[in-house]
Amino acid sequence: MDKTIKASVLTLVGAAAIVGSAAAASTVTINSVTQRWPWNNKLDIAYTVAGGQDVSQGIYRKLVFTCVINGVTNIIDGVNDVGANASDGSHVVTWTAPSGYRTDNCTMSAALYESDTPSGDDYMIVNLETHEVSYEGLLASQEASNLRYNDGWYKTTNMVFRKVAAGGTYRTGDSAYADDLTKYWTTDRDYYIGIFLVTQWQYKKLVGSNPAGHQTDASGNLAIYRPVTGVRWSQFRNFTAPNESVPQTVSSDGISFLQKLNDITGNKFGFDLPTEVMWEIAARANVNTAHFWGNNWEANSQDEYVIHSGNSGGMPMEVGKVKPNAWGLFDVAGNMWEFCRDVATSNKIPDCVDPWTVTVADGVNNRRVRGGATWGNSFSHMAFCLGNRSSAGSGYDGANSYNSFRVAWVAK
Repeated sequence: MDKTIKASVLTLVGAAAIVGSAAAASTVTINSVTQRWPWNNKLDIAYTVAGGQDVSQGIYRKLVFTCVINGVTNIIDGVNDVGANASDGSHVVTWTAPSGYRTDNCTMSAALYESDTPSGDDYMIVNLETHEVSYEGLLASQEASNLRYNDGWYKTTNMVFRKVAAGGTYRTGDSAYADDLTKYWTTDRDYYIGIFLVTQWQYKKLVGSNPAGHQTDASGNLAIYRPVTGVRWSQFRNFTAPNESVPQTVSSDGISFLQKLNDITGNKFGFDLPTEVMWEIAARANVNTAHFWGNNWEANSQDEYVIHSGNSGGMPMEVGKVKPNAWGLFDVAGNMWEFCRDVATSNKIPDCVDPWTVTVADGVNNRRVRGGATWGNSFSHMAFCLGNRSSAGSGYDGANSYNSFRVAWVAK
C-alpha cells in the first residue's frame, strides 16, 4: 500500500541509530524491491518475517528498513513511514523514495526491533500537536483496539483512522430501506476513515475557533469530546463547485479544517470528506443487515447502539459513548448527521460511478448527509437504518446544530 503522508525518511551515511533493542531469534528476508512503472519514486518492497510480533501474546515488533541507493543510506521507519506489518508471513509495503531514485543500484535490508505498540497499518494516527503520522496494527481483537482508542487522548490531541482494505467486495443498500437498492463494490485502493466524528477540541486545535453550540455540559465544563457542529461547508472544506475534487486553500473564512490537516501532515489534498459510497461501506462494516448491529429493533437495544433524542438530553453527546460497528467506527448511527462529499441529488447509490467519485447535478442546492437521525430526532427503525439518506437541510453553505463530519483519506 502506498503511504505518502509526511514520510520522515532519514538520509544517513554509515550506521543508523535505532531506538529500541533488536528482537532476538527473528529474521526479515527481502524478497524483491520493484519500482512502479512508468518509472517513478514508488518502491514496492516484498518481504517475509519469521519470529515476528504476536499480538495474542502481547509481543510487539517494529520493522526498520535500510535502503542503500547510489551509495546513500536511507533509513525507513516501518511504523511512521510505511505502516509495515511485523507479524510472521509475507507482506508488501510501498515506500515513496526521494525524487530521482531508481532500483537499478539499490540494496534493501530490514531488521525487527521491540515496540510498545503492534506494527501494521490497520490504524493511521495523526498527532495534531507534533504533526506526525504513524500506523498501528490491530491488538489481539477488534474489541481490544476499540478500548485503546476510545480515550480522551484520541479525541483531542490525536485523530484516529481505520483502514478499509483494497480488493474487498463491499455492499451498500438493503431491502429494509426502500429508497436504496443493493449494490456490491470492489475497491481498487485502500482508504482510511475516522473512527470518530471530528470533536470540538480537534476542530479548535487546528483552526483556532469552535463554531459549535453546546460547548459546555450541565456543570459548565467544556464539552471537548462532543462533535463539532454549526460549521459551514466553506469553513471545513472551502470550495464552491459540486465536482471540485480537492479542498481549497483559502476562503473568506481563512484556511479550512481539511486544508489545515493536509498542510500539517505534508500530504496536501489527501484528507477529505468520504463520498457517500465510502461512508456506507465503512458504516456497514461488511454486514448485510439493516443496522450495523443486526436486524433486531428491540427497545432495550436503543441506548446500547444509538444516541437519540431519548438518551441525549436534547444535545449532541460525546463521541464513543455507544458501541461501535464491527470495524471500530463509533456513532455511525445517531448522534449527528454526517456530511459526505456528494451533493444531495435524486440519484440512488447504484447510480454512482465508483466509490471515489461524487454524484454531481446542476442546480442542486444542498449537501448529502448520512448517519440516520440525530440527537434531535425520535428513535425509529427507519431513521437509523444504514441505507438512510438525507440532505443537510441548511442550503449549499449553511450551518446548523444537526450536522457534523468525519474525515477520510484515500491512497493514490
